[in-house]
Amino acid sequence: MNIKMFDDYNEKTFILNMASDLHILSQILSKEYSICFSTKQITDIATEIKRTKNFDYSLKPLEFKFIDYPSHLSHTNIDNLRLGFSMRIKGTHNKIPELKDSLNHLEFNIWITGTNKNNRSSNPFYSIHFDRHIEGDNPSKEVHPIYHFQFGGRKIKDKSIDLGQALFMDTPRIMHHPMDIFLGIDFVLSNFFPKIWDKFKKDGKYTNLIKKYQSYFVYPYFKTITRHFEESISQPWSSKDIYPQLVEVKY
Repeated sequence: MNIKMFDDYNEKTFILNMASDLHILSQILSKEYSICFSTKQITDIATEIKRTKNFDYSLKPLEFKFIDYPSHLSHTNIDNLRLGFSMRIKGTHNKIPELKDSLNHLEFNIWITGTNKNNRSSNPFYSIHFDRHIEGDNPSKEVHPIYHFQFGGRKIKDKSIDLGQALFMDTPRIMHHPMDIFLGIDFVLSNFFPKIWDKFKKDGKYTNLIKKYQSYFVYPYFKTITRHFEESISQPWSSKDIYPQLVEVKY
């Protein structure tokens, strides 16, 4: 194991440090670029985890405003475009340095809404869902990476919108490394607000946060996949859980 990868990790102060990092993240989002309508949901999590001392929190819907509309937006007659992001996570953080899966539960939803300028009663809607699979819950035997994205998800069902010619299926489930609130927000920014994200990357406070939490959640994930191909090296976390299509390597 590369011990330097976890220089910022301390089991006794993990929660307190994360609470402090959440305040920094909130300040960056609200002050420097004002991309969120409110960041109180983030500081509320900091207060809650300091009280409970547990790596267990829910992010109430965080709303982002589109300053520049995406150039690849399928409809050009949309205004009031905004993105919502919510998250639920529960974990055992002391598994992080052991390269084990440190989460017991993870799900988040991203949805985008707007108003059709030509038909005010029409409300276009977009949604993707990301979660941690519940082990043993796969009666259909479909390929089911433990962490995966799906287009649509429960927000589409909750919305009860007219699907028209759109066809939604339960598959495929697209494998992806686990993400906490820091990496989840970075995912939102990098994919939906690239110009703003480019500015964030020049902010040392922001990049230091992302680097820290990438070492906690991204490194163990890909290290496990790498170990799948290395002779006589044990895997604290099953590579087949991460990537079910992997073929067994025989030496």
